[in-house]
Formats: sequence, structure tokens, C-alpha cells
Amino acid sequence: PFITSKLQQDAARKLRFSAKRTMALAQRLYEGVELGAEGPTGLITYMRTDSTRVSDDALTAVREHIGATYGPEFLPEQPNAYKTGKRAQDAHEAIRPTTMEWTPERLKEALAEHPEGNELVKLYTLIWQRFVASQMVPAVYDQTTVDIDRGRAQLRATGQVMKFAGYTRVYEVAETDDAKAEAAEQADKLLPPLSV
Repeated sequence: PFITSKLQQDAARKLRFSAKRTMALAQRLYEGVELGAEGPTGLITYMRTDSTRVSDDALTAVREHIGATYGPEFLPEQPNAYKTGKRAQDAHEAIRPTTMEWTPERLKEALAEHPEGNELVKLYTLIWQRFVASQMVPAVYDQTTVDIDRGRAQLRATGQVMKFAGYTRVYEVAETDDAKAEAAEQADKLLPPLSV
């Protein structure tokens, strides 16, 4: 899950938000956004934190969501735990949604008329996806490496194929334009089936 600095970094990289803009939007999500009949609703936990700690209730809720939405194969046997830095104050838990009931899709509908709705939904989606992905199993890849040695000439070709999406089903680690271009280039480097 996010700590403040990682949220700012990811929002800058993926959403092109400045640190100041990220924190202003996060403050609105924390303090409460007007959601029609429900009134002002706080959607995320406190956004100034250096802790990766998550409450037991939140862990239970996100694991139930993952199992119901993606299937039990996406759940580790035990909840994933993340180390908090040695200098962390750990006064507040990690940045996460306050409830799993407000999915990004549902929030998008609720904030359609809000003047900052698009940006609020983008930041909330980033927080939501990171939190859900933090409690999923890792992706699994098959990697193939071929070494060809012809005297003084040596060639090595390496390729990998995703066998199981794991947390990447929810949260793409590389989503900048540069990273997308690099991923497309890497896709061209997949090794076809080989026969010797």
C-alpha cells in the first residue's frame, strides 16, 4: 500500500500530478467528497503517513473483495505484510480506501458532475488499485534463455512470457508513456517456441 512519498511519486509518474496537486486531491478524498444522498464521504485514510501498516478489518475486506472478484488463486495464503522504514513514526496506517464498497467505477459515476471529479477519480483509482494489488499474489513468468556459441561469436537471446497475472491484473507497475513504449518493445522480444 502507499505511504505519502510513494503516492506522490506514482501520481507524478502515472498521472502527471505535481506533489502539491496530489496532496490537495488526497486531502479532499480524506476529508470527504459530496456523494449525493450519502452526503460528504471520506474515501481514503489519512494521506500523510510513513507506515505500510493496514488494519485487520481492512485486510479482511480487501481479501474478500479479491476472492470474490478475481478468484481464490489471486490470494496468498496469509495477508501480505510490508516492512515500514526504521525511522517511520507509524502513527497512521497506510493510505488506502476507507471501504471496498466505493469501487473506482462507482465513484466515477457519483462524481460525474463534480468540477474535480475526473482528477479525484484518477487519484482514488491509483490508491484503490495499489491497495488491492498489495494483497494479491505475484505475477508468474516463464523465462527462456538461448545461448549460441559459434567460435568467437556468441549470442544470447532471452524472452519471457507471463503465465499468471497475479497482482498485475489490477495494478500495472509501468504505466508511463515511456514505460508503455518499452513494454511494447519488450513484447517484440518474446522468443518463439524453439526446436533444436
